[in-house]
Amino acid sequence: MKKFLLPILCFLVVLFAFALCTSDDSSSETTSESSSDSSLTKEDPQLNKAKKTAWEYHQSIDEMTDKTTYYASIESENEVEFDFPYNGGSSLTLTIRNSPQYGKNIYIKISKGQFNPGINGTNIKVRFDDNEPIIVHCIQPSDYSTDLLFIDNYNKVLNKIKESRTMKINAEFFSEGTRTFNFKTEGLEWDH
Repeated sequence: MKKFLLPILCFLVVLFAFALCTSDDSSSETTSESSSDSSLTKEDPQLNKAKKTAWEYHQSIDEMTDKTTYYASIESENEVEFDFPYNGGSSLTLTIRNSPQYGKNIYIKISKGQFNPGINGTNIKVRFDDNEPIIVHCIQPSDYSTDLLFIDNYNKVLNKIKESRTMKINAEFFSEGTRTFNFKTEGLEWDH
């Protein structure tokens, strides 16, 4: 009987110690969860500022020249549906770029799909806020990619973007006709 009592007693001690460790871990998890939750409820001015704009800012450095290219990008609020093989929702991204190599550009890129430009480019309709739409000429990139268009008249379009709260772009797509994309342009900070 004594032979079995010692292993049973050891087993109970280990089980009791395990139970204590588990309860300490769960209470520390609760404490860390509640402290992280309380930090989320605090007002963070930078976090609130970031919520007010949909613009994202990036920069890259050319390894050969050590010169910096600056980007400001915004993705459309809506997606459009194309037929196979581009089905599943496509968004449009508008990017403003200041590059030492390529100069100042504004371009649009479709996430899935193809624009339908001619040899001399294409026109798109752009509407800022509740104003009448304007016609803007676009050209293909030098590599003839069909998912990207460069917008002509950089200064005029940039100034209108800076002054606007919303923007709509209507462009023609290969075998899909024209589609419209909506942007919240308010809050652009661009001095490059």
